[in-house]
Amino acid sequence: MKFIQEKHRLVFLLTTFCYHIYIAQGKRAQGILSSKRDFVYLDRFCFQSDTGALEYTFRYPMFYPTQMLLLYFDTEDQWPRAYKELNTCEDRVQLLANHSENHQIIYLSPYALDSSGNGRCQIHSDGLGQQWIACSGTRVFRSARSRWWFLAIANCDPSESEDRRLYNNESIGIYAEFTLQMTNGLPTEVLKYQFSIDEWLILPSDTLFLGLQSILIVCVFLMGKSLSARRLYHNTFRMCSQSITMNTIGLGFLVTNYIIYAIDGIGLPIILTSGQFIRALADMLFMYMCLVLARGLNVTKMLLSWLDKLFLVGMFIVFICSYLLMQFWEIKFFDPAEVYAQSESLPAYLLVIWRLTAWVFFVVAALMSRSDSPQKSAFFTSFVFLMTPWFWAPPIFTMIANFCLNNWVRAEVVNIVDNIVTFYGYIIFLYLSRPSDNNQNFPFHIRTTQVDVDVGFDPQRAYAENNGNQTNDGMHGVIELTVTNMNTPEKDSDSPAHSDDRGVLERPQIASS
Repeated sequence: MKFIQEKHRLVFLLTTFCYHIYIAQGKRAQGILSSKRDFVYLDRFCFQSDTGALEYTFRYPMFYPTQMLLLYFDTEDQWPRAYKELNTCEDRVQLLANHSENHQIIYLSPYALDSSGNGRCQIHSDGLGQQWIACSGTRVFRSARSRWWFLAIANCDPSESEDRRLYNNESIGIYAEFTLQMTNGLPTEVLKYQFSIDEWLILPSDTLFLGLQSILIVCVFLMGKSLSARRLYHNTFRMCSQSITMNTIGLGFLVTNYIIYAIDGIGLPIILTSGQFIRALADMLFMYMCLVLARGLNVTKMLLSWLDKLFLVGMFIVFICSYLLMQFWEIKFFDPAEVYAQSESLPAYLLVIWRLTAWVFFVVAALMSRSDSPQKSAFFTSFVFLMTPWFWAPPIFTMIANFCLNNWVRAEVVNIVDNIVTFYGYIIFLYLSRPSDNNQNFPFHIRTTQVDVDVGFDPQRAYAENNGNQTNDGMHGVIELTVTNMNTPEKDSDSPAHSDDRGVLERPQIASS
């Protein structure tokens, strides 16, 4: 028997290694469970009342104690009490035995009968002559509302002798090969069938915003083409366009994963993780663009100070470390029997603090830039006022989601809000930077190909000198600077070109249609 147990343990380790990500993400869970404990958590799912169903199969050697599948729901007197307060397997089973009319205990024994009088388990032999117990069945969940159900397996059948469950006063443990399929609704309801109640709106909302952001990419391309024609396509606008593109690609990955998930209940976890990471990087790039633009890059200056650069690099490092820590925290420390979402973890709160810190720098930098360049005060005021909701909405809604929202709607609502906030930020920036004659807040004035920062260019003096009779809204009176070689010998004053050799010339641009 010891050899067989060791062989089963080896199979369990290999299977767990191969299927770890597969099992963790899917609502069609399968694997091999081997433990020395007599009570083990299996999985959880948010079922809709009357339409939620669980299909299960279990298979374990007959010499093991009788296994039991236990079904707890999410009220304080059920799963939280069983998981946190009660310590023995017998007490946890007795908790459900007190509600025997709910049929929350499923005995995986060939000698137990279901409510219809039919046995749900059979005994069969494998090629080595070892006897196995194979069980299968279906459970439909009926409750007052949609709720989370937690599945556990135990071996403390009160009808069995204690000697069968113990070996040298220690639990023999649990061994089971299992398959679980948890569904809501009918198979024809593709957007609901494989999804937990809290995930129903994720695929439709992601698909909607994927379409909207694809349209946004077209708008960015047209705006970029117009700015390039005027030689006003600066790095800040380029960073925004790259962020939108990355976010759309990441969203495409998520939609692909959820479409496959809707079909097989498993999806592609690698695609899901990649999409989430790409969107996080896109969000970081857009925030970096907001910070450098608030500091006046491409608006009032062409280079950032070393202090600005150090702070921005530090912010980027903190973000990457916090995000990676959140992913590692989820893999290493998250207890799926207790935690419902990433937003409930410590690294998630660190990201909240990081975002608010970035907002403080954003506001201070914009106020400093506005003070240094009064001519651009309208842009910086509008920029701060309109972008502040983009900074504050995720932290505020994280708190609302963690402490106010019901856990059976949290995931889909958080996903929708995240998509709305991201899309809002892109729309606001593109609105402020649209190359239109009536856009008085247009931030860019200096042409991309005609400024050499090594020759003592002073944008403030250039702006002041240009504020004569010409309007300076970005579409009229664009500052055009030509830099000549300062090492060129002076020409004769009688030379016809003498009047053109003045280092930097200021030439108002004729308004373009």
